[in-house]
Amino acid sequence: MRAVDLLRCNFEQTEALTMPIFEDLREMPLAAATPGGNQALWIFGHLTYCEGLIARQFLLGVPNELDAWAPTLGPGSRPEEDLELYPSWDEIVANFRQARDRTLAWLATQEDEDLDLPCLQPPEGMDMFFPNRGVGLSIVISHWWNHRGQLCDIRKTLGRSPIFR
Repeated sequence: MRAVDLLRCNFEQTEALTMPIFEDLREMPLAAATPGGNQALWIFGHLTYCEGLIARQFLLGVPNELDAWAPTLGPGSRPEEDLELYPSWDEIVANFRQARDRTLAWLATQEDEDLDLPCLQPPEGMDMFFPNRGVGLSIVISHWWNHRGQLCDIRKTLGRSPIFR
């Protein structure tokens, strides 16, 4: 299997295994597993924002189209209890779909050796996470797995049965 195919498969798996959880939490966007913890809406917006940040800005040096979301959804932001501070759920869904489609379209143009190219705008001090485009792109995937666990904890706190067993 080619590395680009493995990355595509991992993107598809994270989406397939996480989106049903997001949909289940749609009507409770500010639900969190613990007081002050990451909420479903914040997690979804944060992952969407970070897809553009990592897959476009860090890897390719292209501005993140969701840069206006940085104060409330970017790295270092903290969940707030005011729903008005966030984009709507539907806006996040639409922007996620565009961001993910761009990532997959770009990946479809790559060969395995392209993944060894350097990231064009890696974050300062994080060289070990962005030594090349392949490793940098894998951060998007591992980021989804990390926050998926938080979503599962939110559902457990709400008394819901696991979606996947």
